[in-house]
Amino acid sequence: MKTEGVIISEGNRSILQLILASFFFTIGIVLLLLYFFGINLFDLDNNYKKWIVGNFEIGVFALVQGIIFSMVKSVHFDLKSKKYKMEYSVGPIHIGRWKKLPEVKYVSVFKQPKTNGEFTYDVNLWYANNRHFNVYENSFMEPSYNMGLHIAKSLRVDLLDATDPYDKKWVETKPQ
Repeated sequence: MKTEGVIISEGNRSILQLILASFFFTIGIVLLLLYFFGINLFDLDNNYKKWIVGNFEIGVFALVQGIIFSMVKSVHFDLKSKKYKMEYSVGPIHIGRWKKLPEVKYVSVFKQPKTNGEFTYDVNLWYANNRHFNVYENSFMEPSYNMGLHIAKSLRVDLLDATDPYDKKWVETKPQ
């Protein structure tokens, strides 16, 4: 049995994240509507221009926060036509474009330090002369490792488990 298409997604957002996203979207839309229609509900010391610009800035900030709390990243592989697409979705809106999939040599999952002393776990696809591209990252090791393993199995290549930088392991995923 050959797999022709694979979709790997972060899944659905939690109910708390969706509630926060709804809150931020509502605040953002209301403030932007107030800005565009020039409505000043509170005439505080005749600071109309400051208030109206504040509406715009806070409205845009709230919309961005709504997007952050509701965005889902997915990676689509079309193995038959050798293409992949990284897609970002907010509700019914999907953004991403198909790119040619290079001949992948292996998949790696490794621990990447951040500037604040924390870590992320990155999943990379490695191809031609040690070139790679990142398809996923997460603050937690288990979902990153599972995604890397699933991608490696789907592409029929091996997985380099570098979640412990002092004990890197090769995991064979190709069928015998």
